[in-house]
Amino acid sequence: MGLHCNSYTSAVLNPINPPTFRVVIILFVLIGGFLSSTYAQKRYYRGNTHTHSYPGSAGDITDTSYTGPKIISQYIAKGYDFLVFTDHGAWWNAKVLSTPTFTVINGSEPGISGNGNWGHFTGVNMKARVSGANLTHQQMIDAIKAQSAVPFINHPRYSQIPITALQIINFMKTNLNHMEIWNGITASQAGLTDISVWDSVLSTGRKLFGVASDDSHRETHQGKGWIMVYASSINQDTLTKAIREGDFYASNGIFLDSVYYSSSKLYVKSSNGEKIQFIGNKGSVLGTVNAPAAEYQITGNETYVRAEVSNAAGKKAWTQPIMVSGVGISEQGSLQGRSCELLQNYPNPFNPEAAISYKLSAISSQQSAAHVGQSGMQRVTLRVYNLVGTRVAELVNEDQGLGQYTVKWNAAGFSSGIYFCELRAGNNRSVIKMVLLK
Repeated sequence: MGLHCNSYTSAVLNPINPPTFRVVIILFVLIGGFLSSTYAQKRYYRGNTHTHSYPGSAGDITDTSYTGPKIISQYIAKGYDFLVFTDHGAWWNAKVLSTPTFTVINGSEPGISGNGNWGHFTGVNMKARVSGANLTHQQMIDAIKAQSAVPFINHPRYSQIPITALQIINFMKTNLNHMEIWNGITASQAGLTDISVWDSVLSTGRKLFGVASDDSHRETHQGKGWIMVYASSINQDTLTKAIREGDFYASNGIFLDSVYYSSSKLYVKSSNGEKIQFIGNKGSVLGTVNAPAAEYQITGNETYVRAEVSNAAGKKAWTQPIMVSGVGISEQGSLQGRSCELLQNYPNPFNPEAAISYKLSAISSQQSAAHVGQSGMQRVTLRVYNLVGTRVAELVNEDQGLGQYTVKWNAAGFSSGIYFCELRAGNNRSVIKMVLLK
């Protein structure tokens, strides 16, 4: 349901003694801070989920000055918003280095070896160290998940640790929903096909979110690959939740303005992309558009659909896949946009309370495309304006899913007249006229 709140009311102003006045001011500040943090608009945050430092990865880093604080300052200078430190088999409390404008998330890169098992994994938002000794791939994944962390499989085609799609399918059946599809270090090695491993797994109907990282061990490794996370803040838990739900895209140089998933299409718009390819079963190209924006109409015969955006410089970005089953999109991949319909308030005219209902349904217009996350939620606002366009009440400001909602507006403190109620869902808008008659 939407927020239920009374409108602003007029009253005779009485003098307030200083102590009471200070209390009122403090309450307004606290309430304002809570509302701004709770209902902040979402945006993209740039981050790296595979970062090594000294001494945690001392065996692979010879520069003893390449420590957490130095690395953070370097990434901030490159325009990043957050980092996950993933030292080899180690764990340290890196989040204490966070600032109000930059978030550091605890992580680790545990590996397993022996008995024919090889593999490196990332754990995002780890609480403690995990050892891979004598574990299978699945046991390692489960150990990371047991900490409520998010497990990734790293660089599956790394020459020293080759992992095939078949191994992922057969030996990593549960709790694994993310894999690196682009790694700044291993991507330079000839013959690596992390993207093809991703496509092979997706072709079985299993959904995996694709991650890009730079796997930095020194400053020259930085800025090779990253993810852009769509979230309401850089709070550690907020970012982790968005990563867990696949609410991000992967990139090694392309930035996307909009990623729009619906029951019938995938729409992408880029600020520096020049070509968009839509990819389907076994990595086949479903369509190519030489433009910074394009959409793909889903036929229902695809196993999955994802977009790959590129430019002449060879930079790319990858959206997360929509999983398609038979006709339309399966429940797992059903990512709905929002069209909005604001129904006439009841009663109308009203005095002093009106019930206002609205519907959020699947979007159908490319022109209304905006980022709609993997969670299927989008920001919805419901506001009331007077005849001269001044906003007099905000009844809803929150993320909502599909469905019908009803809120009430009590206008006891307002004068008779005409008011306008505006509903916004993403880039969609609906308005009704309301008559207050006393």
